Amino acid sequence: MGAVYRNLESVGGLWFCMSTHDEPVVVGTYQSEFEASIVKNMLVEAGIPAEVSGGTIGGFRAEAPGLVEVIVAADNAARARALVAEHEGA
Repeated sequence: MGAVYRNLESVGGLWFCMSTHDEPVVVGTYQSEFEASIVKNMLVEAGIPAEVSGGTIGGFRAEAPGLVEVIVAADNAARARALVAEHEGA
């Protein structure tokens, strides 16, 4: 049986096509887009699709105040959090 899809949902300015098993979960919050991008890229390299929310668009912060979040699907959250904790402990 395939995933049951709902309408597109906006999370932190990003649009996701969500299934009932892929709710977005924040796995890290950072002071800069640079820090968040490092974590996002680490997760992607580990095979976990991830997005950054709250960065700048055209020189302006997409959301205020300026924290940047790394978001993954709920199904990947436990593994992503473990990798983030390992990365931050290094």
